[in-house]
Amino acid sequence: MHASRINTEIDRLSPELLRFLVRRCPQPEEAMQEIWLKVARANPDCADPRSFRAYVYAVARRQVIDLHRRRSVRISLVGMDDAAVDAAGGGSAHTPHDTARADAVLDVVEATLAGLSPQIAEVFRWRMTETVSFRDIARRQNVPLNTALGRHHRAVKAIAAALRAKGLGPEESS
Repeated sequence: MHASRINTEIDRLSPELLRFLVRRCPQPEEAMQEIWLKVARANPDCADPRSFRAYVYAVARRQVIDLHRRRSVRISLVGMDDAAVDAAGGGSAHTPHDTARADAVLDVVEATLAGLSPQIAEVFRWRMTETVSFRDIARRQNVPLNTALGRHHRAVKAIAAALRAKGLGPEESS
C-alpha cells in the first residue's frame, strides 16, 4: 500500500479506532500510536478500505491484549513499612524475604541502568517513575518517536537479562 494511501486511511480510521481503544485500555492515545507504527511498518497490501480496516483492528486487538498482559505481570517494589500490593491490585502482608527480594531487584535495575547510556536510562526512568508518554520523551530528547521506543526496549531487555542472570527474573520464553 502506498504511503499516502496509508496516511489517508489512518486519518479516516483514527477517530473510530480511538473510540475502540478508550473502552479497552488505560492509555488509548499511546496505544493508538503504537498501532499506527506497526501498521505503517508492515505496509499491508490491502486492496480495499474494508480489508485495511480489518487488518488495523486485528493489530489493535493484539495490542490491547499485549497491554493487558504487560500490566498483569508488573511487580511492585515496597518499602519495609508499606503494604505489598499484588498484580491484581489487592493488598497483602509482605515478609522480610519479600522486601529483601524487592531490594535486590531494585539494586540490579539501578546497576543495569548505570551501565547503559544516559539517554537509554533516562527513557526508562521517565517511563517507570513519571509515566511520561513516548511522544513526550521523544520531544524531551529531541529524537524521533521510534528512537525513544527503541531506547526503552533496549533498557527493558538489559534489565530483564540482568534479573535472569541473578535469578530474580522470569525465565526467558521461547
